[in-house]
Amino acid sequence: MRGCLLLLLAVAFLGQLLSTPLTVSDLMAAQSPPQHPTPGERAVLVGISAATALVVTWSAGRRRSGRAPALAAGTVLLLALCAVVTLWVRDRVGTDNWMLGSTLEGLAAGVTALVFRVVVRRRERGRPLPGEVWLAMVPFRDSDEEARHYCVVLKRRWGYADVLQITSQNKDGRPGYLPMPNGEWDTVSGRGHWVETARRPRRVPYRNFLKDRPQGPCPTATWRQLRRRTVPAVLRGRRRGTPARGGWR
Repeated sequence: MRGCLLLLLAVAFLGQLLSTPLTVSDLMAAQSPPQHPTPGERAVLVGISAATALVVTWSAGRRRSGRAPALAAGTVLLLALCAVVTLWVRDRVGTDNWMLGSTLEGLAAGVTALVFRVVVRRRERGRPLPGEVWLAMVPFRDSDEEARHYCVVLKRRWGYADVLQITSQNKDGRPGYLPMPNGEWDTVSGRGHWVETARRPRRVPYRNFLKDRPQGPCPTATWRQLRRRTVPAVLRGRRRGTPARGGWR
C-alpha cells in the first residue's frame, strides 16, 4: 500500500513539473486581482518543464553517438503530449477548485510521461541504431557464409543495416583499418580492436543481430572518423554506379 502511494506521489510530482507553465498560470489567474507571469517568470516555468522532459526522454533511450537530434525531438514531443493531456483534463474536470484541478492535471501529465518512456524503451529494444556497436552474424564478402562479429552500425535501411566489421586481429599499419578504442563497448577483453573502412559496408538483416541491446556506443572520436571516411565515399559510389575511389572494393 505504501509503495503504491509513493508511486502515485512520484507520478503526480513528475506531472506537476511537466505541466508547470499551465498550472502556475492558472494559479496566478485565480488570484484576486488576477495576475499573469512576466516573460522572465514564464521562461523559468517553461525551462523547468523542458528540463524535466529532457531527463525523461534521455532516460528512455540508449546512449549513443549522434543522439542529440532524436533527444531534442523526443523532448518537444513529450512536452506537447503533456500540454494536450493537461488541457484536456482541465476541460473535462471543469472545476474552479485550483488544487483539485492541478492535482488531476499533474497525475495525467505524469502518467503520460511514464507511458511515453515505456513506448520509447520498447521501440529501441532490439533496434540497431547508427553509432552503436552490436554483435551480429556478419556475412563474408566472398561466400554466403556468416560469422559472429562485433560491428558498428553505420546506417539503418529497410530490412537491414549497413555495418562496418570490427576485428581483434592486429591491423596496425594496414590501410583500410582504423584503430578503435574499447571505450564503453568492451570493458572485459582488454584486447585492441580495428574497424574496417576501405570496403563497402556489409548488409546485415535485422534478424541477424544476436541481442536485444547493443554492446555499447561507438567511441565518439572513432564514430566521427567513420562518418567522415565512409558516408561520402558510399554516396559518391552510388551516384556513379561504381565503387568509389579510395580503396572501396
